[in-house]
This record gives sequence, C-alpha cells and structure tokens, in this order.
Amino acid sequence: MRGESSVARILLTGATGFLGGAVLHQGLSRRDGTEWVCLVRCASAEQGRQRIAARLSRFTDPFTAQRLARAVEVVPGDFTRADLDADPRLDSVTHVLHLAADTSWWGEERVSRTNHDGTLALARRARTMPRLVRFLHVSTAMICGTEAPPLVEEAAYPSPQARHLVAYTVSKAAAETSLAGSFADLPIVVARPSIVVGHSTLGSAPSSSILWVIRAADRLRLVPCDPASAVDIVPVDWVADSLLGLLRKPLLAHNLYHVSAGEGARARWDDLMRAFAAADPEGGTRDDFTRFDLVADRALLRRRFSEAFGLDGALKQAMLRAVRAYYAFCSLDLTFSNARLLAEGFAPPPAFADYLKVCLENAPEIAEQFADDLEMFVAPEPTPVLPLTASA
Repeated sequence: MRGESSVARILLTGATGFLGGAVLHQGLSRRDGTEWVCLVRCASAEQGRQRIAARLSRFTDPFTAQRLARAVEVVPGDFTRADLDADPRLDSVTHVLHLAADTSWWGEERVSRTNHDGTLALARRARTMPRLVRFLHVSTAMICGTEAPPLVEEAAYPSPQARHLVAYTVSKAAAETSLAGSFADLPIVVARPSIVVGHSTLGSAPSSSILWVIRAADRLRLVPCDPASAVDIVPVDWVADSLLGLLRKPLLAHNLYHVSAGEGARARWDDLMRAFAAADPEGGTRDDFTRFDLVADRALLRRRFSEAFGLDGALKQAMLRAVRAYYAFCSLDLTFSNARLLAEGFAPPPAFADYLKVCLENAPEIAEQFADDLEMFVAPEPTPVLPLTASA
C-alpha cells in the first residue's frame, strides 16, 4: 500500500444518498479523529453541508445532524469530472469510499457515463493522491446477471456473458472490469451490497427504498417465483458498518466482497410473509400467495394492483411499472455468499424478518413510501455541469 498514515482522511462520494448518509452518520459518530471530505454536487460548500445535514437528520435529530455536518469538509464538485478537479484538499486523502452512482433503471447512455466513465475519472484523480491507502468502490451484487447459480460467489463475476435486466447493473459490471484492467496500480477493493432495505433499529425512517415493494407483494398476495425461493436483504446500518470495516482494515484477504445476507440470513418468501402476518399492526388474516408469471399473467398483476392501490394518476402508473421491474429481480432466487466477509471477522447481518416489525411501525402508506424510489423510474432532467475550481 502507498502512504500509510496514522490519521485517516476519507473522501466520500454519495454522502447525500441513503447508504452514504448511513456511512457518514456512523463514521462521524465514532469521533475517532477521522477527517471526512465529501465531494458534493452543489453551488457552495454551505449548500452542500445543508444537503448532508438533511440526509443525516434521517438518522438522528436535526440538532445532532447539523453538528455532525459541521465536522465535514465539503468540496463542491462532480466525481464524474474528478480527474479535472485540482482542489488541493483532495491531494491529502488517504482513503476513497466511492458510493455515488446513477441508480436510474432507464437512460442507458447517461447511466453508463456516470457509473462507468465517472468512476474511471475518480480513479484517475486517485492516482494523484500520494497518501492513498485504499480505494473502496461500491458496486452491486447484481452484476452477476440473471442466469447466475442460486448461490453466487464473488470470483466468478463480472462476466461478459452475463445477461442483465437494467442499465444500472450493466454499468456497474463495466466499471469493475475497467478498474481491474486499467488501474492495477491503485489499492482498489470492490464491495458488492445485495438488496439494502431499511435500518435494523430505525426501520424505514432513513428511507423506504425497496421496502415498499415487499409490502406491496404482501398486499397483492402475488409472487413471481416459488414461495420457497430466497431474496438476499440486508439493513443499511449493517452495510455501512461493513463498508467502514472494509475501508479501514489494514489487511484484507481479497479485493472483492459481497456485503450480503448470505446463506445464514437470507429471507425466503414464505418466511417473509409469515413475518408480515406476525408484525402487521393491523392484524387480520391473509390469503395464501398466488404464484404468477410476469409475462403471461401481466393482466392479473395489473388488475390486482388496481384493486389494491388504484391506477389514478402518474404516481400509481409509475408504481405499477416499478413493481413489475422489481418483481423481475425477485424471481431470480439468488443468494450472495458472504463467506469472505465473515472470514474477515465482521459481524453477520441480521435477518430481514428480525427487523421487519420496526420497519412497519408508523410506516406511511405504501404509495407514499414509493416516493423514495420514484426518481429511478422517471426520466430525470439534464444535470447542469458545475464549474470546477481549485478551492470551495
């Protein structure tokens, strides 16, 4: 490794997102002397700090969120142009935690430009950091594609033969391939989270992303797979802890890790539905699940959705499209081995069924929770390019 240092100075991208907020909250709460530098798309450092504070307030009270945000060094900028960013505050970075990404399921060219080309731009900037100890690139376990075996191991992927459902996973697989092929001189470690849902103690307060889909499946009483099939779900706070561990542990046995439930904590659909019945604050009995085919039974899903949620307005139409899209992933029956992570001594994840109840407590309506994922299913406005300067 290059430039070992007793004081860690971490460059974080994606601090204003769900996972980034969790990482930053846990990192700052440790008060271990670590310096946090956040590259934020913003017009000024103060605007960026307020965006970070708003995200942190989902994990703590507003006063504490503001206090924690004040401890962050904000560098206004765009990671996709980081190789052109001469801000000297980036030169002294010891660790890079790259979380930022375009998570849209549409817009292939823009998603690739952000997640692939942008990641390579950040890697080029990392080459100019003389004290760099580790570059942790956060990918996704779903780079394995749709035809992977039921238990997915890290070493077999990314594969050029993999068939993908969305541009997002294509771009993440391409980024991993390019990093490995062109940046062997950098101390790169890749972490691949599986499906991040909720917080083990705060429930859905930090974000309702994806939770609404599982709640919708429970309401619809439809699953596009065998109810005994598995889904690999982990809470955001455990993922954040694991990423911080991978970032800071001096020696790692591998350079690829699944951050996943694995065989020990994966959820099976029938177990999940029993957990829903036990945790449902409204009580009541539930009909058995109906297994359906996403293509042949398209009309059934639409009819059941209309009965459960209505199809009035653009929000509900987008929600139905999102349900179909997520159901396609749910039908894959994949478990991502976390044996490597556990062998490093990291704590195993809690099972989703064990913290489902806290996710459902005081949860808003399912359609309201969908708002946390809405931007992934609409065509976004073009993002203005911010000028890069040497100082904030």
